[in-house]
Amino acid sequence: GELLYRETAKGGWSRAALLDSTVNFDVQGMLATVNLTQRFKNNSPHWIEAVYVFPLPDTAAVNAMEIEVGERRIVGQIKEKEQAEAEYRKALQQGRRAGLVAQQRPNIFTTRVANVGPGETISVALVYRQHVTYRDAGFSIRFPMTITPRFFPGNPFSIEIGRAHV
Repeated sequence: GELLYRETAKGGWSRAALLDSTVNFDVQGMLATVNLTQRFKNNSPHWIEAVYVFPLPDTAAVNAMEIEVGERRIVGQIKEKEQAEAEYRKALQQGRRAGLVAQQRPNIFTTRVANVGPGETISVALVYRQHVTYRDAGFSIRFPMTITPRFFPGNPFSIEIGRAHV
C-alpha cells in the first residue's frame, strides 16, 4: 500500500515515507487470513488529509481495519455509504481525526484519514481473508505488494477527493 497526501504549497499529491511493513498469513484449508500492518510518517510541516491506497487479491474481502494516528486510534465500522461519507466530511470540517474506506475498483481500496499532524506516525492494520488456489496438485496464494498499471484495466486509476485526482 501507499499513503498519499496533498501538498498545500504545490497543490499535488506526494507519498508519505514508509517506515515498515509486516504481513502474517494464517492458512487453514482453502482460506487464508492475512494481517497486514504498515507504518508511515507525515514528514510535511502541515496538517494533512492522507489517502491510504491498497491492492487486494481478486478473491479477498476485508474483515477489519484499524488506523493509529499519533496517539489516537480509529477502528473501522461498517456503515451505509452515504452515512459514512457524511460523518467523515463532518469530522474533517471540525478538525477531528477520522477515516473513510472506499472501494475504487474490485481489487483497489482507499482509506482517507483526516487531520494528520506534522511529524505524526500513521499505522494502518488491515485484516482480510482470501481463497487459497489449488491447481496441478499445488497450493498458491497471491499477495500484491505494489499498485501498478496491471491492476487497472481500462482507464487510468484516480482517487477523487474534492476536485483533485491522484
